[in-house]
Amino acid sequence: MKNKRPVIDRVIRSKRKTFGLEVRPNGDLIVRAPNTASQAQIDAVVERKAGWIKSTRIRLAQEYPGVTTRQFIPGETFWYLGEQYTLSLIDRQRPPLELEGCFRLSRHAQDRARSVFIDWYREETRAITHDLINDYTRRFGFRVNQVRITSARTRWGSCSGKNNLNFTYRLSMAPLKVIEYVVVHELAHLKVRNHSRSFWDTVARIKPDYHQDRAWLKQYGPLLTLD
Repeated sequence: MKNKRPVIDRVIRSKRKTFGLEVRPNGDLIVRAPNTASQAQIDAVVERKAGWIKSTRIRLAQEYPGVTTRQFIPGETFWYLGEQYTLSLIDRQRPPLELEGCFRLSRHAQDRARSVFIDWYREETRAITHDLINDYTRRFGFRVNQVRITSARTRWGSCSGKNNLNFTYRLSMAPLKVIEYVVVHELAHLKVRNHSRSFWDTVARIKPDYHQDRAWLKQYGPLLTLD
């Protein structure tokens, strides 16, 4: 019997050459597809993977009960530095989003709340990683070219061959010690470009407890999202 094709919640097209499927903790299915892919091709890929999608949704529902699609309504919680804060709507304010014991979102910005939150997290991540990178480069002699804050959904950070570092805006949702680990991880790639024993030894010399931070990301990372 043919698997029924799951509903696709979002299609993200890019210059990639292959298809990628991601099931979020709330059950949403995200398809990453080449720019040239037709809807029929996308549907065919999803239909072939229907069994995997179903089993993954069941597993995530058990691991992350109660996770739902973001609505940006009062009482909803959002992560920052490893803690969860509730959202309140208030009368017009500038900037439109502030964190003062809780997230305070201006009512007039509710219809664009997701982009407002992204901008807020982006600036927080930029400031935190900037300070950490300056500290580590001073202490350990790393040479960084440029730092960018991206909208990556599956990677916390990356390092290019030109010594450019990238971090997702979602990183500031994690505890500071976990952010430190991600920054150290990418800085270590400036010296060792792979994940060999030498690489992990470099990470451990700077952050001996990095195993704990990796474990935290593995357990809670899927929850650090605005989807």
